[in-house]
Amino acid sequence: MHENLRAYMRLVEKRSREHNQAFGMLYAQGLYGACAAIIRQEIDNLMRVDYLTFSVPLTDRDELCRDFLSGARWQRRTAKGKLTDIRDVEFHTYAKDNHSWVSLTYEYSSKFIHLTNFWDYGMSDPLVTMPADERSEIVSYLSNYHGFLAHDLKMDDLFEYLPQVFEKIRSNIECYVEKEDGLLLHPLSS
Repeated sequence: MHENLRAYMRLVEKRSREHNQAFGMLYAQGLYGACAAIIRQEIDNLMRVDYLTFSVPLTDRDELCRDFLSGARWQRRTAKGKLTDIRDVEFHTYAKDNHSWVSLTYEYSSKFIHLTNFWDYGMSDPLVTMPADERSEIVSYLSNYHGFLAHDLKMDDLFEYLPQVFEKIRSNIECYVEKEDGLLLHPLSS
């Protein structure tokens, strides 16, 4: 029973361990853009596990994981009974509802998944082009969760905190994996 769910969580754990190893090597080499991209991939792990835990009835989780393991996309039934693919935006929404900081980290790290002006961080500070309210939101997050003390944020400051940001995400995933079967084998609370 729940063998597909267990196999899925084993893959989540394997991916997370690999991210942890890669992040350490990349950070040591000063490859901060690649570190941010690894953070974004780790958020993908967290979003999918959150989605399973908080929005999928226990009876359906193993079937979704079976679909995943066979290479199929996850699907859900709409209110009209039609099957539709579950998109990243839905994973993002569920994670955001359970971890308020996920949305901010997702948005920032996505700038390194895609080719953006953020990749020019060695020549100029792309945070200067970011709206003040968005910079302020990042400062607030770093202050609340990681003890950032300044009021202004530079790209170098942000890079200094990447290991702590990564560890926060990784440890949230580890909470699911470390428990006998995490929260994933418990029914949704109403």
